[in-house]
Amino acid sequence: WVSGSDTRNQNGTYSDADPANNVPGGRQAAVSWIDATGNLWLFGGFGNDSGGTTDSLNDLWRWDGTNWTWVSGSDTVNQPGAYSTGSDFPGARYASTTSTDASGNAWLLGGQGYDVGGNNGRLNDLWRWDGTNWTWISGSDTVNQAGSYGVQGTADVLNVPGARNYTMSWIDTSGNFWLFGGIGIDSSGGTASQLNGLWRYQP
Repeated sequence: WVSGSDTRNQNGTYSDADPANNVPGGRQAAVSWIDATGNLWLFGGFGNDSGGTTDSLNDLWRWDGTNWTWVSGSDTVNQPGAYSTGSDFPGARYASTTSTDASGNAWLLGGQGYDVGGNNGRLNDLWRWDGTNWTWISGSDTVNQAGSYGVQGTADVLNVPGARNYTMSWIDTSGNFWLFGGIGIDSSGGTASQLNGLWRYQP
């Protein structure tokens, strides 16, 4: 047992004055990855913010083996995303998916959360975290978008997966980002349900 509390529903501690006491709040359905130097990164999920409110989070944390560092995002729940502002960041969300590439970038897609206008729903936005900044790469800045499938097996800049959560993803040896299934919206729009589409994104 290395960090955190032995009791449930803990609030997050976000402190610039005393970073040794920083710790993410209790949460579920967050995403995480390991960088090239062995640090653990943790993003979002459904959990407790600094004031004890429980809902969707967009806080980004780094665990260096000794301490937690609050790196990006808000210490309060239900934050909208910032897209094309020069200081971009994903909105609060849970049940998104992430993978890391050979350069150490983390790629984040979708989830259930908040768009640019503060609307809650399923997302299909694709983000890259380079260790310092978030960059909005693809997908929409509004929730509940239908997928644009194009021609199967043919890459096209107009192709985009529909909004979804609980999706599987991975990065292959060539740096392609792969995405499979989830609960989301198909090419016709409308009600979300189980998907079995397989997608490849070539950065």
